[in-house]
Amino acid sequence: MKTARRSKKVPAPVCVGVDLAGLEHNETGVAVIRDGRLVRLTSAGSDAEILALAAMAGLGGTVAVNAPLTRPKGRCCLDDDCPCRQDPGTRSRQLERELARMGVPTLATALIKVLARRGHRVAAALRGLGYEPIEVYPFATLRLLGLPSSGKRTEHGRAAIYKSLRPLVPGLRHPRASEHQLDAVVCAYTAHLWREGQARTVGEADEGLMVIPARDVRTRTAARIAESRA
Repeated sequence: MKTARRSKKVPAPVCVGVDLAGLEHNETGVAVIRDGRLVRLTSAGSDAEILALAAMAGLGGTVAVNAPLTRPKGRCCLDDDCPCRQDPGTRSRQLERELARMGVPTLATALIKVLARRGHRVAAALRGLGYEPIEVYPFATLRLLGLPSSGKRTEHGRAAIYKSLRPLVPGLRHPRASEHQLDAVVCAYTAHLWREGQARTVGEADEGLMVIPARDVRTRTAARIAESRA
């Protein structure tokens, strides 16, 4: 008689959120969400540290990065002395223009070139590890979900964002989280929404896409927060 094999438990999907700093000596926030629950919140500096933490996504996981991961269409670089600065001379990407029309202000990629260069470099390194990173923008996620999105550099502003995220992210028990760590949580949560089919993209596939919450998620988010306070 054959003995039945015990089925292996399928690992829960992991989402790693990275609030990337433009320079390695500045703080990069990193958050890890497994099966919808925050399991790690920390900070990193160097590319090597970031890549090591991103590897926590594991096989089939998702890495979401808050930084431009692509250049404006037609631009070969973001250098001021390159001919592409004048021809085509495009400073922003379609996704940034779409966000502006949605009432979500953002800076054009060419205006944050230090961060954009590092984002492009880290994205390439992640692909080398077998991940296809998604670009996210914590401010857009918070704004589109109807959550507090301003004042994150103040203690009061961070407290408001933290309070609004707790019902959405089980395991978030870090009242003293830095602004970059909170942004990393939002990055990871956006990736979680993406995996759950509750997000969409803006931009153009041949230039660069950004993942944002789906249109109907705001109502469900408000309901979850209200339920948690009942």
